[in-house]
This record gives sequence, structure tokens and C-alpha cells, in this order.
Amino acid sequence: MTGARLAGALLPGRCFFLHLMAGATSLTCIHLEYNLMGRFPLANAKAFHSLSEAGAVNRTSIAYDSLKNAIFTNKLKPGDHLSENQLAQSLGMSRTPIREALKVLASEGLVEIHNGVGIFVKQITTKEISDLFEVRAALECTALHTALDNISDREIDNLAEDWLKYKRELDSGHKVDLDFIWTLDYQLHSLIVDRCRNDFLKHVVDGIRMKIRRYQKISAMALANEKDAINQHLEIIECMKKREVDVLSKVLQEHIRKAAGNVIRYPNWTI
Repeated sequence: MTGARLAGALLPGRCFFLHLMAGATSLTCIHLEYNLMGRFPLANAKAFHSLSEAGAVNRTSIAYDSLKNAIFTNKLKPGDHLSENQLAQSLGMSRTPIREALKVLASEGLVEIHNGVGIFVKQITTKEISDLFEVRAALECTALHTALDNISDREIDNLAEDWLKYKRELDSGHKVDLDFIWTLDYQLHSLIVDRCRNDFLKHVVDGIRMKIRRYQKISAMALANEKDAINQHLEIIECMKKREVDVLSKVLQEHIRKAAGNVIRYPNWTI
């Protein structure tokens, strides 16, 4: 039960069995009796203090996860000003967990805190994009060598059908669904990594997966030619079906290079 839900659940004259997760391994069951005066029994005061501390940590975690997800999905865009008051109101909590979450995000290089000026989502730099996509290309092309044996023909056919369905919709004059492109792109590239046999490689990719996903969405938004993007993915899928690792590696590298270029050229995203 989250801190917010807990606060709404404590009504006078009620008894509750609350499950509090202490750390990641132990589970404590606390019986709290809340009387008509709104006071907790003295015997349970220590337990309530621990619960309050856990609630504060939990609210900070909720704020952190919510803000980080908003940044990585570009709901909060590079350069956006972050108001503690507005964020607190939006998430239904006080400013304290928001402030703590922003400090963590600042330490991770996702937001910038300028005393006396404000807090902003960190701008994306051209160097950061180039560095990340270079590493991404190297990792995915390495993953190919063991991934293809673990991807079935049926899975490849399903990938092709998804992209062909989108192509038919585009040819019919329907509006482009950028989230659809983004999702399909993410699924294809994730499949290559997830099916490889190199656990260390997968661990490294997991560490940068959210950043990759963020830039994949920007790349989808920056598409100048949707049909070209579809054809690029269909070419990758065709090479996967033929199990042509060397050819696929070159095609994949070129595809990722173009994706990086899309992000770099997209206005107002980079400095």
C-alpha cells in the first residue's frame, strides 16, 4: 500500500492490518488501531514512526520513478522547467519527496539544478547521442551472432507482419502513429539483445535501455520519411529470416547510424 493510499485509508474508529516491506526481504505485519480521537496507541507509536519513515521513502521512490519515466518517454522534454509545487500537486504529495527525487535525477545527469534559477530537464547533447548510438550498434551487432539461433521463423514472420500492417495503413493514407513505430522499433531491437547468449552484454544493455528507448522515441518523432523507416526494418527482418549474420550486421549498423542522425537533426532537442 502506497503512502498516498495509506493516508486515505486511516479513518477514525477503524482497525487495519498493514503490510510493510522492510528492505527487500522481510515482511512485517503491523496492527494499528486508530481511535475516535485520531491518535495511535502508545504501544504502537514506534511501529507508526517506522511506518511513517517507510512511507516517506516510498513517496520519494514513487516520485523518482514517475519523473524518470516522464523524462525517458519525453513527456518531460529536454529544457523543460520543473516546478516542485506543480509536480507535488500532480503526484498528490508534498514537495519533500519531489525534492529528494530531483536530487537523485540530478546525480544521474537527467535534470540540472541551478540555484536561484530553477530545475530543468537536462538538454541532450550531440556527443551524448553519438556516443550512445555507437555503443548501441556495437552491442546489438555482437548480440546478433548468438541471438539468431534463438529466434524462430514464426517470431520473425510476426515481426514482418506487424511492419507490413503499418505499411499498408500508411499506403492507405492513414495518419502516422508515432507510438506504433516506436513500439515496433523497440520490440525488434530488444528481441535481438534478449535472445543472445551473452549475459554480460544483456546486463550492459539493461543499464542503458531506458536511454536507448528515449532516443528511439525522439527518432520516431523526427522521421522525415516513414516509408523509408519501414523499409529499413523490413530489410533487417528479411536478413534475420535468411540468417545472414554478416549482411545483417552491416544493415543494422547503417540503420542505427540513420536513427542517430534523426535525433541529432531534430530541432530543439540537442545542443
